[in-house]
Amino acid sequence: MSTFAGAGEGFTSGKIRFEWTSVQIVPEWEEHRIMIKFTNAYLLARRTLLLAGLMVAGSCALWAQADPQAAPPPGEMRHRGPDAERELAQLTQALSLTGDQQAQVKTILAERRQKMEALRSSDAQPTREQMESVRKDSDAKISALLNDDQKAKFTAWQQQRMERRRGPGGDQPPPPAPQGA
Repeated sequence: MSTFAGAGEGFTSGKIRFEWTSVQIVPEWEEHRIMIKFTNAYLLARRTLLLAGLMVAGSCALWAQADPQAAPPPGEMRHRGPDAERELAQLTQALSLTGDQQAQVKTILAERRQKMEALRSSDAQPTREQMESVRKDSDAKISALLNDDQKAKFTAWQQQRMERRRGPGGDQPPPPAPQGA
């Protein structure tokens, strides 16, 4: 066995003498054990960071899908078609409606909405003709409230609405109604 010269106490292990006052030489097996420990800690940290990143990405995706405005409350269907308040604002701007006309148009639009919801909530699927009939009835009531200048503007506004509903290629007829079985 070889020993190191130096002051202080120490001990001998194998071929190396360890002294407390000098630099300690770590045996090879101990060095290997420490490297394995560091490697395992590094891998654990990488796995933890990867898992945390995946959880953040998943949470963001779920949060984006949980938009409260995107889905109606449970048990309720989202209404289709234009909102009565928005349509009233559009008509008021386009036709220069008076306050009295606005109130009457608002009640007509509310009636139309109730009729449409009644059609949709019935057991049978409403047909396009039924929906169109309700819309035409309310349009006729609105037209009866208007003066001649407003009627012309209302007709033009209806044409624009129909073109927007049909999309590009506005002179194409609407698709046929599905056959009920």
